[in-house]
Parts: sequence; C-alpha cells; structure tokens
Amino acid sequence: MTAAVRFTLESGAQQAVAPVQVIALSGDLDFTNAEQLRDDIQAALTPDHRDLVLDLTGLDFCDSTGIRIFLAIRKLLQERGGAVALAGLNSRLTRIFRLTGLAQAFTVQPTAADAVTLLRSRP
Repeated sequence: MTAAVRFTLESGAQQAVAPVQVIALSGDLDFTNAEQLRDDIQAALTPDHRDLVLDLTGLDFCDSTGIRIFLAIRKLLQERGGAVALAGLNSRLTRIFRLTGLAQAFTVQPTAADAVTLLRSRP
C-alpha cells in the first residue's frame, strides 16, 4: 500500500511569521514509497516555508526508510532556520520514536493544530 499524501497549505500572508506547511500522511510509509514522499514534500515546501507539520494521524505503518525521510526533511528545514513538528502519532509510532530517541529530535504534539500553534509562536 502506498502512502496517500494530502497537502494543506496554511495561509500566512497576513501574519508576521512565515506560513507553516501542513502535510497529512495516511497509509503505509515504507521503502516502496519513501523516496517519492520525500520528493513530494520537498516540492510542496516553498522558500517561504520555514516550518512544517507532518500530521501522522492517518499513518498506519512507518519503517526505517520512512523515518530516514523524516530526518532528511528535518535537516532541510533546520538549514532554513525552521523546524518540523510531528502530530497525531499512534501508539506504535510513539513507541518507535521513544525507543529510538527520535522523540527528542522532533517537536511532537497531539494534533496538527497544536503543532501549528507551537511553531508559529517561535521567534
């Protein structure tokens, strides 16, 4: 099964901070579709996007290849002075992120709305 990706751009034109891109993932993220997902995310990020929220509420499975994609996207946004927040992790993903220490590498919030609010509050 491939990961279906929905793109939702938060409008930030009227705000003092750059817009936050929100991308919701659903399905299974594994070696068969991780590289395509990385390309799709990079294409969705304009130079104005400093921050990204990955809403993982609908993500059923993620293997190590998918996690590497998250880390690559995190590095890209850190180079821009931005951040990646993860939202809506199910119990399996929460456990994986805690056991591997990756929970410390990302901002993790219960919902995408919480993550957007948190990222927008950063200086």
